[in-house]
Formats: sequence, structure tokens, C-alpha cells
Amino acid sequence: MKPTKEELIKFLDDNVLTPVENNPKATPTIRKKVSITRTRLNEQVSAEKVEQFYYTAMSTERGKDSYQKIKEIGGPTFEDVIDEFKKLCGRK
Repeated sequence: MKPTKEELIKFLDDNVLTPVENNPKATPTIRKKVSITRTRLNEQVSAEKVEQFYYTAMSTERGKDSYQKIKEIGGPTFEDVIDEFKKLCGRK
């Protein structure tokens, strides 16, 4: 069964966004990036659009910058959960 938009967002929130946001080393810039990402995820109209956003976010310059900043504080990134996310989406 295909996941719902809400299930995909919850997965990303539980496994990436909230842990980064709660990381004591997270800077105001990182917290703002998390907040913007959460807003953009919630603006997606379907599970398919959330999945598309997820992959696109990793390939943009902004996404690469976020990855670097989050890695510097030891936080989880979208890249870290890609296998689980694919499985949740029914992909190999």
C-alpha cells in the first residue's frame, strides 16, 4: 500500500527534521532551514509530490548547503534516511 502524504512527512519529521531542530548544536540558521523545509513539505499536495520534493531538495545548492551544515553538527540528513524512505515509498 502506498503511503499517504502525512505518513511521508511524519517519517521525515521524526527521523530528520525534529532531531536536527532539537540538536543542541543547531544554529538559528539550521533551525530556520528546518522550519522552511517543514513548511514546504506541508505545502505539497500529495504523497507523490512529497517524494518528488524529497529528491529535489537533496540536489539543489540550498539542499547541499543544508546537508553540510547539518553534518557539521552531527545531525541526520535526508541522505541518511534514503533507503528507509525508498522502502516506505515502495521503491527498491
